[in-house]
Amino acid sequence: MSDAPPPVGPKGGPLEEYSAAALAGLRELYRELEAELAALAPRCELSGRCCNFPASGLTLFSTDLELAHLAAATPLRAARDAQLCPWWVEGLCTARDGRPLGCRVYFCDESKAEALAELSERYHARLKQLHVANGARYLYAPFVRRVAELVEMARTAR
Repeated sequence: MSDAPPPVGPKGGPLEEYSAAALAGLRELYRELEAELAALAPRCELSGRCCNFPASGLTLFSTDLELAHLAAATPLRAARDAQLCPWWVEGLCTARDGRPLGCRVYFCDESKAEALAELSERYHARLKQLHVANGARYLYAPFVRRVAELVEMARTAR
């Protein structure tokens, strides 16, 4: 039997506060971003660097609204390694539909770095505005740490 905490579904503590309108707004924001990314056409090398935070030197941040969206797509779960994305399995992302903004704008394509940075900043500003427009609490925290906190909160609440 595993010592890992059970998955956390979309209804779990702080993630319950996000309205259907806020989540729909986030899905629309992601759709618009995907259209801009398709036009920009950055190259993905399928290297897995985006999820291997220690190797890449990255710290992924996300909001709880994004985590509520992720939890609706796939239950939150603790990472096997406290520094790695819990959905990075055998070098691949297993939560592509639910992944947060930071994942969506990270590509290894150096030729598009400036354009990707601009997209990231612009869409993050829109993400913050989405929280304000929906009266939603804005919490922007390191992704892996926040997922672990939410999983632990759900485990201890049972």
